[in-house]
Amino acid sequence: MARAVDHEGRKRRIVAESLKLFAAVGYAQVNFGMIAKNCGVARTLLYTYFKNKRAIFNKAIEEVTSRVAATYETSRTAVASAEAKLRQVCAAVLDQMYGNRDFICVIADVLANYRRKGVTPFERIAQHTGGLKRAFARILDEGVARGEFRPLDVPRTASVLYSQFEAAALRIAVTNNADRAESAADLEALLLSLRAR
Repeated sequence: MARAVDHEGRKRRIVAESLKLFAAVGYAQVNFGMIAKNCGVARTLLYTYFKNKRAIFNKAIEEVTSRVAATYETSRTAVASAEAKLRQVCAAVLDQMYGNRDFICVIADVLANYRRKGVTPFERIAQHTGGLKRAFARILDEGVARGEFRPLDVPRTASVLYSQFEAAALRIAVTNNADRAESAADLEALLLSLRAR
């Protein structure tokens, strides 16, 4: 009797193993054969799941961003203060970043490769980061309208808030001792400064 295969589980494992390989070797240096060997599957089987390594990378981005988006959707409909919603979304983003260090390292590597090639992938980056900035702006607008936050330049404040995550990503990518608690403390100081007096 044939054994049932968990195809979604296998895809997730391929993505996870590929990210480890990309982080260890460098995205540009990895080829499909290396991925297949690292995952313990035949190249032909790998092609049934992903057409190339970029598809694997895109799947990783989709998985991480969908988890953050789900948290935002939950917080958006919650009966809670804007500050509580903002804290929930920020915590989810930090959890994804610090829980997926290999992913953050690969993102930094890919961006560095683009820079070396003279390519500025702003449009691609904006596709993945724009939703988070808009989520921050919506929550900030809500907090200002409710009187929870002081009057703010909302787009600028959303950008400053987002920059805290860029700083955390840089720490994760270039140091071995990036600390989630330190990033959370930086965010806490910023969130406290938004409160209406």
